[in-house]
Amino acid sequence: MRPERLGIVSFTNVAPLNWGLEPWPSHGGTAEFVYGVPTELNAALAAGDIDLTLVSSIEFVRHRERYRALPDFSIATLGPVYSVMLFHRPGWRELAGCRVAVTPQSATSVELLRVLLAADGMTAELAPTQGSLEAMLADADAALLIGDAALQAAVEHAPPRDGGPRGRGISGVSARDPGLHVTDLGEAWYRLTRLPFTFAVWASHEGRPPSQELVRRFRAARYRGLGELAAVSRAEAAKLGLPHEAVQRYLENFRYYLTPPDLDGLHEFARRSDPGFAPGELRFWDL
Repeated sequence: MRPERLGIVSFTNVAPLNWGLEPWPSHGGTAEFVYGVPTELNAALAAGDIDLTLVSSIEFVRHRERYRALPDFSIATLGPVYSVMLFHRPGWRELAGCRVAVTPQSATSVELLRVLLAADGMTAELAPTQGSLEAMLADADAALLIGDAALQAAVEHAPPRDGGPRGRGISGVSARDPGLHVTDLGEAWYRLTRLPFTFAVWASHEGRPPSQELVRRFRAARYRGLGELAAVSRAEAAKLGLPHEAVQRYLENFRYYLTPPDLDGLHEFARRSDPGFAPGELRFWDL
C-alpha cells in the first residue's frame, strides 16, 4: 500500500490547520503532502491521486454519493469572510445580465455568487478569468476574487468598519475608488440566511477512509495552530506583505470545527444549489 497523500490548500485561511504538520511514516513509506488551489486538489481527489484534502463545499454536495468528510473540520465564517470578494462597478441590484469575471480557483465561491444573485431574482454571465483585479475589471463589469488575492484587495479597498453583521461589515463602496462597489459574499450570505457559510470540508473517497494516524496528526496541528495564532499570523503576513494585526483578525474570524450551525449552513447551501438535495445525503466518517 502506498503512503497516504494529503492535499493542502496554499491559502492563508488554511494555515492554522497545517501549522507544524510534517510528513510521517505511513504504510512503509512517508506520508506525502500535495499543495494546490481548491480546484486543483478537487480534481486530484476525484482522480484518486490524493487520499484526503480540503474539498470545496459544492464539490462535496455534487459528489455526495462518492465522498465522506471528516466530522469536525471546516473552513467557515459567520458574517464577513474577507477573502471571497466581489468588486463591481454597477451596484448589486444592477448586476443582472452583467459580465462577471470569476476566479477559476474555487467552484464554491462561484456557486455562492450564483445563489446570492438568484436570491434577488438575478442572473449574470459568470466568465472564468485569470489575472489581477485590474485586469479582470478591464474585461468585465465585476470581478470575483478569493483567497489571498481577495484578502489583499479587501485590506486595500474595504477595511473593516462598524455596522455590518456582528459589527464588522465591510461591503459597500471602495475606500480607494468611489466608483467601485465591494461585496463580501460571506457577509451577503449571512444577511440572506442568518447562518454561517461553510466554504470547505476535508473529504476522502467512500471506500478509502483516512487512517487514525492522519486524523490524529491533523487534529494536533489544528490545536497547535490555533494556540499559536499570533505566530501563524506573523508568518502569513510576511508572505502577503500585510500587517500581521490584519491577518490575525482575519484568521480569528474562521470556524474550523464544523459545529452544528456550520453544518446547518452547509445544508442550506446544498438545498439552494441542488434542487434534488435531501437532508441526510451528506456523509461523514465516524472518527
